[in-house]
Amino acid sequence: MTRYVFQTALRDMVRPQRVAAWAAVTGIVFLISRVWAMLAADLGAAESFGRVEQVVVLRVIALAAAVFGTMVVSQEVEQKTIVYLITRPVPRWSLALGRMLAATVVGGVVAIAAEFAASLAVVGPANVVDPRFWQDLLVLFVGVAAYTGFFVFLSLVVARSLVLSLLFAFGWETFVPNMPGDMYYVSILTYLRSATPHAVVAGSPSLGDFLTGASSPKSVAAPAAWIALLVLVIGLWWLCLWWFGRFEYSPREEAA
Repeated sequence: MTRYVFQTALRDMVRPQRVAAWAAVTGIVFLISRVWAMLAADLGAAESFGRVEQVVVLRVIALAAAVFGTMVVSQEVEQKTIVYLITRPVPRWSLALGRMLAATVVGGVVAIAAEFAASLAVVGPANVVDPRFWQDLLVLFVGVAAYTGFFVFLSLVVARSLVLSLLFAFGWETFVPNMPGDMYYVSILTYLRSATPHAVVAGSPSLGDFLTGASSPKSVAAPAAWIALLVLVIGLWWLCLWWFGRFEYSPREEAA
């Protein structure tokens, strides 16, 4: 049953107009990455790619997770089709799980496309033989899963979840990793940045350091970052399945 829900949700998420929109986003990632590489010609290829990856690609996966995560439940409420969704003879947990898996797969494909675009623009085709590149893809996919879990849960508890999700992705995730004290650790970006093999090391203050969260003197070891990401994925996904199965949902006029 979960498989059927997954396939149905997947078909809805990969409609031609949506594919075209995300293809355009990938093209923008390539152009930004290419310009970045030309302006930062004094940096080595690996460092330049690491900064592009963490400034641009990690933001794209947060954006994709926010958009597709909102489609899991919140969009059904907005379009007043939630009643038809939850009255199907499918367990609530299976319904939510199938749709979350679809959102994660589509978001993961967007992440892979953005990573390839950035790599091609900065390093060139040869970068695909670097083992770190493939490790980066794994980190990005886990990041999509973590963000999807968070954004789906957000959509389950508040209205206008897409607006709040975008504020989190581009506001919270930009400023919090640079804050002193323990606030540094209350950010998914912190752990993604630490888990990527192309991690950016904090150096002299710069806009790039701020955007990647590298201006903070604190850091997280890669093994600890991986553990934190996996705990986030498991915990947030379980919470979403439990919450969706426990509470009722109906069309809301004020939903957005």
